[in-house]
Amino acid sequence: MADSSYARRRVMEETLILKDEFKRRRENDPLQSFSLFSPQNTFVEDMLIRRVKEGYYIGANRSGKSDAGAYLGSHLARFGFDGEKGFTYGRGSKIGVRDMATSGWVSAIDFPTSRDTIQPKYFDNGFVPPGSTHEPFIPAREIAEWRVSDQILKLKNGSIIGFKSADSGRVKYQGAEKDWIHFDEEHPEGIYEESVIRVGARPLSIFTTCTLLPPEGQIGGVTWIFTKIVKPWKKGLLENIGVYNASIYDNPHINTDEIAFLESKYPEGSAQRRIRLNGELIAGLSGARVYSGFDYRLNVREQPEIALRRPIAWVWDFNVEPMVCIIGQREGSLFRVHKELILEEGSIPDMVEQFRMTHPYHMAEIWLYGDASGNSRTAQTKVSSYNIILKEMMDYPTPCRMKVPEKNPGVVNRINSVNRNFKDEEGICQIEIDPSCIELIDDLEQVVTDGKQGIKKTFNKRDPYYRRTHMSDALGYWIFQEAPITPVQTEAVRSGSSSVPSPKYGRT
Repeated sequence: MADSSYARRRVMEETLILKDEFKRRRENDPLQSFSLFSPQNTFVEDMLIRRVKEGYYIGANRSGKSDAGAYLGSHLARFGFDGEKGFTYGRGSKIGVRDMATSGWVSAIDFPTSRDTIQPKYFDNGFVPPGSTHEPFIPAREIAEWRVSDQILKLKNGSIIGFKSADSGRVKYQGAEKDWIHFDEEHPEGIYEESVIRVGARPLSIFTTCTLLPPEGQIGGVTWIFTKIVKPWKKGLLENIGVYNASIYDNPHINTDEIAFLESKYPEGSAQRRIRLNGELIAGLSGARVYSGFDYRLNVREQPEIALRRPIAWVWDFNVEPMVCIIGQREGSLFRVHKELILEEGSIPDMVEQFRMTHPYHMAEIWLYGDASGNSRTAQTKVSSYNIILKEMMDYPTPCRMKVPEKNPGVVNRINSVNRNFKDEEGICQIEIDPSCIELIDDLEQVVTDGKQGIKKTFNKRDPYYRRTHMSDALGYWIFQEAPITPVQTEAVRSGSSSVPSPKYGRT
């Protein structure tokens, strides 16, 4: 019994000694003592352990983006990469093991941001602000040289970090291969492409920490990261690319007073608030949204299977590139959008074939809605677009019925009808859209006004905004046809009044 008690006492003593040692090491190592909160930890572990090649930590303002990027970059520089064994994550410092050293870049938008904000997170460059939330991640004892003239930091283990800024231009990103690159905030696409070449087939990674806000002056507000990374990632089309997002509410170091102040600056439901505070993966806008009534949280719902005994609404927008349709059903006053069809190249019969493949049979009528200009006959075909549809559908199990007006509604009336039905006067949602309808949702979140009570359009195929407006136009044709909001006159003015009645909007 005595021997057993002595053994337990020895184990307890050794455990306490180990705990004290771990505590000492953590206190002496900023990386060890820094506590990553959940989104940061997922990002770092995916990049270090799962070896994600490209990572995008996209978050709200004050969501720990730069801290997460600096933590990762400092880890790559200090602890290196051990060939097939992978990263040394959690194994301790490898100072002096030069064959594990790495060469990386840390790039900010401009030089002042690099000097005053990003560099102090990596190391003490003499500009660490008073009251900083944490010590620089690279301790002074591990630094061999800081060459301020060319912005190069050398570590005693042989690692090299070059600090760059986008305002120096694309040519400054040409040169030798790099093991890793950290972009803080979204850089011009050309600089990013140039930098990706520098990493190439190297075993480490390239990562970006940013908020999805458009560059100053960019019309439409669709950033290239949103278009080329976020959207394909949402569709599951990208391999070995990770997208991570965080809100300001995920950061335990932000006090409630600061959060309350920021909430007061950005209205509830606005794109700015959704991006800056919630960190949502949506396109930032540099213009007034057309469909301001759309609320993703309210209007996007997974839809049930199409009811076979209820008519299908098949809504067309006859754009050439792309040609689009939406498929929906009405359930009482509720408009359900189940599916979107997109044809990048092809003809009306090709689109009809898409419909027939997705809906090989139905037990109720197919109702055609859409652009009234499709009723016009062309010199080439001598028949209207809708006549072509009806001909292609003649052998379908159930008949097609036309519900297309003689002329299109006014743009303002169509917009008002859609916005009002997103949420009616009593706050009830009248439009639900399946989350698979990505292009339609992008439209509703990104389409902006032209400043003349109309919708901004572009015919420049290189502009990311080129694809916008077509799906939402189709939705508008359907909604206006079934539940229009149109200008009506107010009640007659009182007898003797010389004032002119003003228009108001109401249901017809």
